Amino acid sequence: MKQKAIMVLSFSPKRRNVRIFLSILFCVLFFSLYSAESIDFILAKVGREIILFSDFVKYVNQMRNAQMFDDRMNEVDVLESMIENKLIVQKARELNIRVDERRITSMVDNQISQVRSSFSSEEDFQRELRNAGLILSDLRQYYEEMLIEQFLRDRLIQTEIRNRITVTDLDIQRFYQQEGESLPHREKSFELAMILRIPGASVETERMAFEQISNIKNLIDNGADFEDLAKQYSQCPSGQYGGDLGFFGRGMMVDEFEKTAFALDIGEVSEIIRTGFGYHILKLTDKRFNEVKSSHILIMVEESEEDIEREREFLNEKRERILSGESFSSMAIEYSHDENSKNNNGILGILTPSEFPPWFFDELNGLEVGQISEVLEYQNMLYLYTIYNEYEPRPFEFEEVKEQLRDIMLTNKQFELYENWISDLKKEIFVETFEDRLSGLE
Repeated sequence: MKQKAIMVLSFSPKRRNVRIFLSILFCVLFFSLYSAESIDFILAKVGREIILFSDFVKYVNQMRNAQMFDDRMNEVDVLESMIENKLIVQKARELNIRVDERRITSMVDNQISQVRSSFSSEEDFQRELRNAGLILSDLRQYYEEMLIEQFLRDRLIQTEIRNRITVTDLDIQRFYQQEGESLPHREKSFELAMILRIPGASVETERMAFEQISNIKNLIDNGADFEDLAKQYSQCPSGQYGGDLGFFGRGMMVDEFEKTAFALDIGEVSEIIRTGFGYHILKLTDKRFNEVKSSHILIMVEESEEDIEREREFLNEKRERILSGESFSSMAIEYSHDENSKNNNGILGILTPSEFPPWFFDELNGLEVGQISEVLEYQNMLYLYTIYNEYEPRPFEFEEVKEQLRDIMLTNKQFELYENWISDLKKEIFVETFEDRLSGLE
């Protein structure tokens, strides 16, 4: 099946960055020189619109800098892509498909903000615009036109193509039976098991945090300013704002925090409370309807380096017991903090190397069956791994690839329907091309 440049239908603004901006500047400078030395000419007529050679060159450069250009495309493929875009946009306008102007404006603002942020200062940004003979409105116009066309294309293709495509489970089953031998095999896989330990704060760490929050409470009780103390001591990001959390309703905070906040009167300061985050002191600053406005001071109760090291020693001791003959599965059931795997003998699943936790790939990829890893650490959590079994490459079972096959079939049907739809549009809307004028331009 011939696969045209469908990539132009799936434009994502998130992929645009400063290269788009540099592409625009390049095109402006290029065409100022081009117009002085060359005579422009028509490459195609689409309805009442034309495609000039200058449009063609600009389009190629924009695609390259936007990483949407396939090097396998030749000049005729590129021109065909431009014609298809114009056909789609003209049809969308004929059907009076409307653009969400507020959304377009927001997306344009975001694009310009991203471009601005790539420069060290606003002055550098403006200087680059001036050097290219542009002003900010030129840049805005470019993004607006690009995004509007993309919006119209997406809406029309959704209506004319995607909504007409269905793939049933029976279709997928037949495809699997017909193409099963040509499908790639599942690579070698491993039954991977784990023991996870999450270090908690020791009694001493807890005592020190409570002592600190108690000292702050004493300062408040003796007349110190709550907002100043929050700025000085609170370990919550809200501390820089004097602890202000703004208004919140029921169900938006953890239970103990919410219960305390809603029980206070305006201006009242709470006693010390404990949540999963640590120790808090609350001050109610306002009420309205079913919401309250509160400030707080938080002293977090987090595991210390000593707590993590204590847990590492604990897990190393369990590793030595396993190496001495005790079973990994019994250790996982008794000591692992991972609720999903501990009751299944620590088994995470049958995984290929590409499915291993990426932060431990090197360590796990070298494990043999029955071998126990060293104690591994990631984000203050500690792990032991082993491999119970190894499985040789094999054909995928139907259920393993069902959804991937569905995507393949949907894509194939979309290509086919797209080709037919474009062919019909060319019969409906006048198209004339002058491909011979592209010869010798490589």
